[in-house]
Amino acid sequence: MTLDHPTIVAPDTSHWANWIDAAVRGGDASQTALDLHDRLLRGGRVPFLSMHHLEELLVVDDPVSARDRVTFLRSLPLVAWMQTPQDVGLGSIVDILSAEAVAHDAGHEGIADIRDHVRLSLMRVGHGKGAVGVDAWVWDVARHAMRERRAHIGMVAALSDMRAMDDTQTFGQLCKQSIRSPAEREEMLSAMHRAAFVRSKNADARRSDAEALDFANQFVARVIAQMPPHDVPVRQLLIDSYMKQGVDEHEIRDDHTIAELSALATFRSQLMVVAEKTGLPFQRLKRVEMQSLPSWRIADALRRHGQERTKKPGSDVHDQHLAVLAAYTDILFVDKRTLEDFRRVRQKEPELAALFREIRKASDFSAIAG
Repeated sequence: MTLDHPTIVAPDTSHWANWIDAAVRGGDASQTALDLHDRLLRGGRVPFLSMHHLEELLVVDDPVSARDRVTFLRSLPLVAWMQTPQDVGLGSIVDILSAEAVAHDAGHEGIADIRDHVRLSLMRVGHGKGAVGVDAWVWDVARHAMRERRAHIGMVAALSDMRAMDDTQTFGQLCKQSIRSPAEREEMLSAMHRAAFVRSKNADARRSDAEALDFANQFVARVIAQMPPHDVPVRQLLIDSYMKQGVDEHEIRDDHTIAELSALATFRSQLMVVAEKTGLPFQRLKRVEMQSLPSWRIADALRRHGQERTKKPGSDVHDQHLAVLAAYTDILFVDKRTLEDFRRVRQKEPELAALFREIRKASDFSAIAG
């Protein structure tokens, strides 16, 4: 089954979950769910699926539910997904970022040109088995790894905006400070432990005190493992840290803020992953600027202009990755908070807003058919 010029529709993960569960389990919404795919196709729409959707669909506690979800996805006559030429199956934000970097390296200029090239090269439309694979048992195995990774993703979400220092100060200002004494380190670690405990509870109200305490203990243990010796000068400590993340020493200037250097370090760390995936030399990829890649621009704008989140569940990490689809799918469905974040970005950054297609909110899964 094919459509000449389909409208690619990216449901929210909750839409996928509710749609599949209603179709599989029966009940009042069962027929609506079973008819939804036909309604989509009659309207010229094809639902989009990514690895981020699938991971959230599979980390549920019930293995039978996870297996049923895979079976349903494999049964769909027509779905859309993104896939690099050398890979098979569902792509993720890593594939999009890699394709953007490759396009930039090949001479494509401007975020709109790069977006168009990546969409053309990565977008696939076909049977559900092409997206999810022929062998369903593979996802039984992958599900265990996804569930183990869930704790780490939760930590990333809960602690994403936690700052151990004032990142508005310049590198030069920070270098004038002295290394913390053992007593000051202990005080800092205690404060970080308390903050991590509170953030863990806020991220998921269902989390018990014991689970939140374990979360905080794991976080502080990671911090301690990465703490430097007492006798390393502040300047050398920071330079070594940034260089490990791919920043060259001549780029670490006294007038740059810690926020600017940290953003560059994060971006370079991502380019290291791109280099490994694409085979392009990392030294060559260093020429790519953050502002040149659509996915980075979108994520950065949402971070800067979006609303403050008091609760940050692990699903927020996947939602941040899915937000990039605003540039790559024809209609992106998001929750109420994210819709407001995009409204703010449109106001603040018109050039970036020109990349976006339609962004909507749907009260339930049936509304994605229009």
